[in-house]
Amino acid sequence: MTAAIGGIAGGVMLIAIMPSFLPPAAVIPIHGVVQITSNVSRAFFGFRHIEWRIVRDYSAGCIVGALLGSRLVPMLAWDNLPLVLGVFILLFTWMPKPSGEARWPLKFSILGVAQTALSLFVGVAGPLNMPFLLREELGRDRTVITHSVQMTFMHSMKVFTFGLLGFAFAPYLQLLVGMTVGAILGSWAGTKVRGYVPEQVFRTGVRILITILALRMLMQGFEILNAAEIPNLMEDIP
Repeated sequence: MTAAIGGIAGGVMLIAIMPSFLPPAAVIPIHGVVQITSNVSRAFFGFRHIEWRIVRDYSAGCIVGALLGSRLVPMLAWDNLPLVLGVFILLFTWMPKPSGEARWPLKFSILGVAQTALSLFVGVAGPLNMPFLLREELGRDRTVITHSVQMTFMHSMKVFTFGLLGFAFAPYLQLLVGMTVGAILGSWAGTKVRGYVPEQVFRTGVRILITILALRMLMQGFEILNAAEIPNLMEDIP
């Protein structure tokens, strides 16, 4: 619902909660499936607002990004995922927006490459996209809906890549059905209330909530590291 209102934050908040009830290796692929549903439904409710020239360039970059990122995914230490995600979420929640306007050609294609490759590791790369869209001065609705179509392409390539790498989605089918239904309902409700929520109030509240969730993830990550170090220390005792 938050993503349907402001274009961001929904996926970040979801992936911050998911490590509490999913194995680390399942978080990013399952998150990708739910995000596809969320973004497709959001785009459906605002189809007329899509900026197709941006989507065209971005989707081409997503294909290249998936090919590059898939080479590196098997090397990722999944036990460190909560720490990686926590740092990433805090970074992109509070970093200042870049000044000036990017005028280089094919910027959205290059952005698609970077975001898709990065999403295979951290799951949420949507915050990288929003500063570029805001500089296009598309207006609130076109920004939110175009962003949702971009994220649909990115998450689709991510889920496809994890499928090729052997991730089994079937054991999580029941959970996926429940989460996707919730995502569709959230998109519908968020679309209805988007025009009634003051943007500054919304963004400030969401940033605070995301920070709390990210700090919680960092604590979980440190707990995992400490738990892994204790057996090693015990082995060193004569």
